[in-house]
Amino acid sequence: MDLIIIAIFFLSVGSFCSSIIFRLAPNSPLSLYKIRSSCPSCSKKINIINLIPLVGFLIQKGKCKFCGSNISKFYLFTEIFFLLIGILLVYNYGISLSTIIYTIIIFCFYILFVLDYKYLYLPLYINLLIVLIGVTFNAKFQLFLDETFLILGITPISFTLYGFFFGYSSLWFINFIYKFIKKKDGIGGGDFILFGGIGSIHGPIALPLILLIGSFLGCLYFIFSKKSSNSMLPFGSFLILSSFIYFVSNLMNFSFVN
Repeated sequence: MDLIIIAIFFLSVGSFCSSIIFRLAPNSPLSLYKIRSSCPSCSKKINIINLIPLVGFLIQKGKCKFCGSNISKFYLFTEIFFLLIGILLVYNYGISLSTIIYTIIIFCFYILFVLDYKYLYLPLYINLLIVLIGVTFNAKFQLFLDETFLILGITPISFTLYGFFFGYSSLWFINFIYKFIKKKDGIGGGDFILFGGIGSIHGPIALPLILLIGSFLGCLYFIFSKKSSNSMLPFGSFLILSSFIYFVSNLMNFSFVN
């Protein structure tokens, strides 16, 4: 019974995440505060039973019951993704404050990842929410801190503020140099805040590795994608993916040690 409840909860988180992404997308026909969801093709209101995570997709066989248009598999993927993440978190931390906070952070990161990848759009308030979570919960509960901050002899609040400062200022400085040479921005302002938020969560020590992995992933994407050399790359998405890799690697190390 506990497993069923946990599965339903995280499937619902994934479903809600998909809805938020669709509503926040530029030129979306639905506002964030409009209650009922509808088919993007025929605009018919979706029945309650078809809104049930995973079940609704299977009942409709991946097609709208009104117009027969295909339902994006992105919704199904997102629901299953959060189900797997939930199982991983509950396995390591149980039903605890850590699980809740990690779920919220991954929820925010997932939204930013998709919006930046598809639309080069990083909503300011979600970026700031990540910063707020990192600063608040590192200072209060030290959820994301390891023994590094003890070795350096600084307080948890200082550690997380240093992370935000170095994360934000490093990308700002890189863009400053680029703009000085090229007379145009090379990195979006949303990426500054995002990397600062990542720093507020993981601390300043993790930032070079996260930036290195993110840049490497961005280079691979540029090499193997069909985008032209003048196209803008969703650098924020690669920073988020790098941060997620860093988080999961630490999580797996914790699991093996324990």
